[in-house]
Amino acid sequence: MSRGRGSSVIPVALVFALFIIALPVSGYNVAIYGANSGFDPALHTDSVNVVRSIPGGTGADLDSNIDLFTRPDVDVIILGGEATFSPATAAKIEAAVAGGKILLVTYPSNRMFSSSLPASNGGTTAGGQYLEVSDPDSVVTRAVFSQLPIRFDLMGTPPEKEQAIANAGTITVLNYDTGMPALLYGKYGKGYVIEWTTVPSPSYMTQAEADTINHRMIMGLLPEPAATKSTPTPKKTIVTPRITTPVATQPVITGTGTSTATGTTGEVMVYSSPTGASILIDGVYCGTTPGKVADIPAGNHILRLTMSGYHDYEGSIYVVAGQTTQGYGTLQPIGQITAAPTAVPTAIITILVPVTVTPAATPEKKEDILQNSSVIVALIGVVTALIAAGASIFTHVKPPKKE
Repeated sequence: MSRGRGSSVIPVALVFALFIIALPVSGYNVAIYGANSGFDPALHTDSVNVVRSIPGGTGADLDSNIDLFTRPDVDVIILGGEATFSPATAAKIEAAVAGGKILLVTYPSNRMFSSSLPASNGGTTAGGQYLEVSDPDSVVTRAVFSQLPIRFDLMGTPPEKEQAIANAGTITVLNYDTGMPALLYGKYGKGYVIEWTTVPSPSYMTQAEADTINHRMIMGLLPEPAATKSTPTPKKTIVTPRITTPVATQPVITGTGTSTATGTTGEVMVYSSPTGASILIDGVYCGTTPGKVADIPAGNHILRLTMSGYHDYEGSIYVVAGQTTQGYGTLQPIGQITAAPTAVPTAIITILVPVTVTPAATPEKKEDILQNSSVIVALIGVVTALIAAGASIFTHVKPPKKE
């Protein structure tokens, strides 16, 4: 089991156990997209009120119903459909979870999220041969898997899975035979995210088994106020302790109003392009941009901006006590080339090739032809021959005189 931030796991596990022992409890409101998670509200008519349920075949349905999924009286958002909804919809869901809701997300819908997930996902591959509980002796395992198997063998062809690595501070509940997490959860803002990195049913377990696991985990993380909302009257109501994860005191989000900086703390006014990005200072969620975050201890801090569909931005800020520091970051869309390639000037290389030059021969001084006796003799011979030839031709051509 992943135990990042060490001490937080034990209190969560103990309260989880106390909660399971106290079942059943009051119900909760849920909005459902798709059925890959294995959650079946029909098995919990005494404790679950479905606000909205839509098929998971097309993300456009979720886009057009997102306001129903994020409205204040919804306690749990379940995403078990195709990952074809828009990044804007994913960002609204993340903001709702940061505000206190629970998100139960299953592959492939989890591919639309990043910083809010309890695991860092790095591409898909075929699933393993079985799933097994991460720590059979843990209090969480005994609570969630009471009267359930602790190992679930593959039934048929392995489904796709995310190659996930659990983040620090999260709790892994089920592992693959390879050791990768299959089911884990973690805190995001004021809410929680439960993530299945594969489709659990029917490849590894029955729908009833997947439903039981999901329902017990949701009830274990559900805040107490959910018991007072307009849900069906439960057959038996028992007040149960709330599962909490100890976290560091968060900075105060003050919007863009008057400065609240003090002598030992400052504040940061954070902007981003595009707007609406989640603000995390030293890993703590602090709202969305543009926003002012107060009560930040003076000194260096890590500013991170995240938004679904965009690469995260991360930089450092220095907070001065009693003053307001401005932070700004630009998030680049995933898959888009952020700048035109810089033209690299072609280097002109001069290659010196040694060439052996043979000095031209000095032209010899030509003698005057008429000064050469041999030439003169030859010319006289040629002229004499030509005269003789002409005479012979004339003698043969001219007819003889008649007497």
